[in-house]
Amino acid sequence: MSLDGSAYHHGDLRTALLAEAAAMIDEGGTSSVTMRAIGRRLGVSRSAPYRHFADKSALMVAVATAGFGHLRDRLEAVGAGAPGAGMERLRQFGEVYVRFALENPGHYRLMYGKEAISREDLPELREVANGLFDELVRVVQSYQRSGTIKRQDPQLQAYVAWGAVHGLASLLIEGQILTDVDVDGLIRQTTSTLLDGMRAGR
Repeated sequence: MSLDGSAYHHGDLRTALLAEAAAMIDEGGTSSVTMRAIGRRLGVSRSAPYRHFADKSALMVAVATAGFGHLRDRLEAVGAGAPGAGMERLRQFGEVYVRFALENPGHYRLMYGKEAISREDLPELREVANGLFDELVRVVQSYQRSGTIKRQDPQLQAYVAWGAVHGLASLLIEGQILTDVDVDGLIRQTTSTLLDGMRAGR
């Protein structure tokens, strides 16, 4: 029997809807997500999801926004201190990014993947996404000032770094790397190779 949603504490149903939508995207892409299907999976009435989201589009935007928030929190936890030895913070940024994608493929696909939501007309989503990239640029600039990495256009360097880890993340979550591989080793090799190319004096 479907419930009207009252079995969930205030806010819990919204959280459950976001998590379930991400799981459904992981299993079958965004086309597999409907308000009716997600309500059925959670055992609530047809109308219950609509108390939190006007429609599927609103739900998808909320899933993407939550994903950006989770990634931001994880990146902020990296090197809570100022850049210290070598390029450790930048390396950890790359590794955390790829691991986030592997652990949250449903969110990642809406954020940066093949089913990413256009942010052009969504200021809140655009702001949080741009904020992550701006932070990467600031980290690059801090290493430039310390003489650790080459003094080149910091925005272009940030795009190159992002492109490398995004490419690896996408290949992994879309199953394009088909041979047995040490994923942790591959992530470390990717970030090490990237940073070797950015290092000053090379």
